[in-house]
Amino acid sequence: MAITHFTPQLISRGSGRSAVLSAAYRHCARMEHQAEGRTVDYSAKRGLRYEEFLLPPDAPQWARELIADRSVAGAAEAFWNAIEAFEKRSDAQLAKEFIIALPVELTIDQNVALVREFVATQVLARGQVADWVFHDEPGNPHIHLMTTLRPLGEDGFGPKKVPVIGHDGAPLRNAAGKIVYRLWSGEKAEFLAQREGWLDLQNRHLALAGLDIRVDGRSY
Repeated sequence: MAITHFTPQLISRGSGRSAVLSAAYRHCARMEHQAEGRTVDYSAKRGLRYEEFLLPPDAPQWARELIADRSVAGAAEAFWNAIEAFEKRSDAQLAKEFIIALPVELTIDQNVALVREFVATQVLARGQVADWVFHDEPGNPHIHLMTTLRPLGEDGFGPKKVPVIGHDGAPLRNAAGKIVYRLWSGEKAEFLAQREGWLDLQNRHLALAGLDIRVDGRSY
């Protein structure tokens, strides 16, 4: 049945993980991890039903050129290798991932339409990259959605923390006069808004399919 499973996690070197290897596994693909000089091959893995790698509408030219004329998995490989090369720390956080359950009552095409609307309104609209795959495991259709922790600047990746802007358009300052910063990729309030947006969209798409089923996140 339709459920509310919507779990975020960080992909970081500190926990022994890699954005490139994570993407390869999720895309069921063969990818080169350039920083480590090795290739992994998950092309024999089964269950992949759909995949997309999308840049936000205002993505800079360098990002568009990076993924141009590549397959979906090829775009993911190029982009996450660029992230791995940019992040120098041994414990660097590389990406945020959401694992989201899909309603089994919807068809594959209906679930793809649901996810695409969510990605457009809750990820791309925030200026984030959306690298998502649909895994159709028996009784457990779900997506893995990898997003960026840094903005895409005109000359490369921007800072993970950005100033909080007040109503006057100037950065907010604390009692000590120091600028207040927030995570560009979103704090708890943004996550809750994304989760609520997902639940609302899921209910709308269930209704559009003529199903008298609704999900409620209040007990989640």
